[in-house]
Amino acid sequence: MATVIKGVTLNTEITAKNPVARANIDTIIDFFSVYLKDKAHFYSLWVEDEPQVITPFVSGDIAVCTIAVHSGWDAVKGFWDPIHDEMTGTFDWFIDEIIAGEDPDTIITKSNSNIDVQTGAVWGSKAVKYRGRYVQIFKFENGKVKSFEEYYDT
Repeated sequence: MATVIKGVTLNTEITAKNPVARANIDTIIDFFSVYLKDKAHFYSLWVEDEPQVITPFVSGDIAVCTIAVHSGWDAVKGFWDPIHDEMTGTFDWFIDEIIAGEDPDTIITKSNSNIDVQTGAVWGSKAVKYRGRYVQIFKFENGKVKSFEEYYDT
């Protein structure tokens, strides 16, 4: 049975019992809930020092994903700003599974998205519509996102 929390559909139950893992899962729900909606709040979820975005399987078709590791605020904002600033429309997230292991500061999600957006100049000013499937690894430090690693079906 699906549950909607802050506009994010959970197709799974949250079973983590560790309070740190549970708080980090709440941050992940916030992360998805403000995606394309509130850039300032989105960035407030991240650590102040040396955040990192890792996209191991990049494609030349995706304008800002030309390197696999984005370290530090300039690089992280270089990755996220074009998404937040130049995409308008629907970007709905569905979390299908949450895997909290022994380390409560590492949470894995399996998710999917329903995307129907108009892009800006960085993306070629075109309409983009697709359903994405992802495995994401979130690493936390003191309750903030330290790194976000995403494997996706292109």
